[in-house]
Amino acid sequence: MPILNKATSDEFDSPLERLLAAIANLRQQPTAKGAHFYRTSLRRFQAWSDVFHPHVDPEQRQALKFLEKLRRATGKLRDSEVHLELLEGLSRVKPKESKQLEKLLKARKKSYRKKLKSILRDAILNGIWRALRVLQESPGQASEPSDPIAGTAELALKEYRAFVQRRAPLSAENLHEYRLECKRFRYTAELAEKTPAVERLIATWKSVQDVIGEWHDYLTLSETAKSVGGNSSVHTRLLEHTLKKYRESLRAVAKCERKLGRSVVRVPKKEPMRARSGRNSWRVA
Repeated sequence: MPILNKATSDEFDSPLERLLAAIANLRQQPTAKGAHFYRTSLRRFQAWSDVFHPHVDPEQRQALKFLEKLRRATGKLRDSEVHLELLEGLSRVKPKESKQLEKLLKARKKSYRKKLKSILRDAILNGIWRALRVLQESPGQASEPSDPIAGTAELALKEYRAFVQRRAPLSAENLHEYRLECKRFRYTAELAEKTPAVERLIATWKSVQDVIGEWHDYLTLSETAKSVGGNSSVHTRLLEHTLKKYRESLRAVAKCERKLGRSVVRVPKKEPMRARSGRNSWRVA
């Protein structure tokens, strides 16, 4: 499977073609950017699979299990790159403390990239197209792989509203899960015909996804800083950013739910007390 020059666009014939292009790109260029493209491609493929529920035989099940293993490896590489960028953007920190954390993050990045390269040499990737191509021929899908799939945007919105109705009150423990659900709804809606209404729906979920993602990046980096240097100036600054992004995330969720359904989010006037004590208070399930 050759690397396609469309590696940063959505103009693929199917979610499977996009996924295979992402894998090919990643094998030649195992970078954080390639890792991100692979992860978003896999999510889109999974959203497509959730709509059609294609039959999965043992060979395909093994391939899908491997793709999840690859997703975890690419996630670690992507996170290490993002954390380095966040650290570089910090102000009012002690250089010695910043250098200590930077050294650890660079070592992690090197290790994660080495691990990713090892996984990408697995022989299973040579037959990944053969293992997955029959999923694209699932009964009941659009006549052509690139055709929009009727009703998927409505399905995504219906599922989102049901999710909002049953979800627990938002907290630091379940906010990241909310983001993952928004990803799933967004990628399901992307299978539909691109109308202005569908584009607005997708953009609404993406905005929530992005701000919660920023919070989660600061959260995980602040936990790492705490483990490396204790209550250092770096940890203090990261915790400040984490708290700020937490409140922004709650407001984004409230806005999204008002726009797409009923509002059930109340943004606290003050930060929750348990969010002030560091790592254990911000643990995410």
